[in-house]
Amino acid sequence: MMAMHYLDMLGETCPHPLLMAQAKLETMASGDCLVIESDFSRSVRNILAWADKNGHRFDVEEVEKGVWQVKIIK
Repeated sequence: MMAMHYLDMLGETCPHPLLMAQAKLETMASGDCLVIESDFSRSVRNILAWADKNGHRFDVEEVEKGVWQVKIIK
């Protein structure tokens, strides 16, 4: 069964959310899901670009105005 991991990056700006996401993914097992919440659109774009470049499956949803939830499967 895959584990869910959460990162609350609300109020954080680049490059902190991406660096935290990378560090968290390092500790996760293959198939686990990382959920990142961010209210900084540039960080969201950077995380998605990094996930895509590294072959991770991902999804993004605007859960409320100006707040995005990014899900990355390791």
